Amino acid sequence: MTTTTSTSTRNATVNGVVWWALAACHDLDPETFYPLDLAPRSDAVRRARRVCTGCPVLPECLADVMASEDPGRRWGIIGATTPDERTALYARQRTTAGDGTGVAA
Repeated sequence: MTTTTSTSTRNATVNGVVWWALAACHDLDPETFYPLDLAPRSDAVRRARRVCTGCPVLPECLADVMASEDPGRRWGIIGATTPDERTALYARQRTTAGDGTGVAA
């Protein structure tokens, strides 16, 4: 599988097709991924994760949400992750990449 990224992760392609058109959730009810109970072990979250886990474009989905989601407005199960999991992932990415506020010696 070949992934090509343009300036927007939303327009990234997999084998010449926009990634989200290949997503396992593409034709499912979006409400499946926006449950009221976001506890990681809740039945609703488990149902959404089952769809995500078998998705052929899971990495592209997670990359898209991490690049475009407003950290203050996270909601839903996206890329097999809960909002809290994406917050933790975002924090780890910032720590690994540095935030550019360091002072050069």
